[in-house]
Amino acid sequence: MSFEKKWAWYLLGWAGIIIVLFYWGIIPTFQQVDSLAQERDRLYQEALTLRKKVQQLEALEKQLNRLQKTAQVLEERIPSETEIPNLLLTIEDASFFSQAEILLLTPQGIQKMSDYAEMPLQASLRSSFQSFLFFLNYLRQSPRLIQVKGFSFRREQELFTVNINFSIYLLALEGSP
Repeated sequence: MSFEKKWAWYLLGWAGIIIVLFYWGIIPTFQQVDSLAQERDRLYQEALTLRKKVQQLEALEKQLNRLQKTAQVLEERIPSETEIPNLLLTIEDASFFSQAEILLLTPQGIQKMSDYAEMPLQASLRSSFQSFLFFLNYLRQSPRLIQVKGFSFRREQELFTVNINFSIYLLALEGSP
């Protein structure tokens, strides 16, 4: 047989070879490209999610640093029970600088809370009204947390007798009674 008679068979053979190569070679390659594109998209989304988490983590770290600084300031403002004599000296200094005379300073006992303790104090001062305001100002400026709960005035000639109730807050130490 000559080529002119068999050309259709040759064409059919080559078409078959091309179809077989297409199904076994090209289609799996396209499928692999598609799966790699899907993997790329999945990894891109995962990277975006991780970036968001990193940003959240950075924000949380900044917030943690702020909270630690606040806790440090509060720990400085709230002394431990061993510093009670120094706190009483702070009150005496406030009365000295404000020219108010302490007549009575009576601790009422320490009241334990969960993380802190409160020590109420009663005091009687003899001072002018201006000296009493200076006394309160010195207490406010103290590095320790001292809260004035209430006060009352009684006039005695040119001066006042002031009965004042206030509390000093302390850190509750583990194992302290």
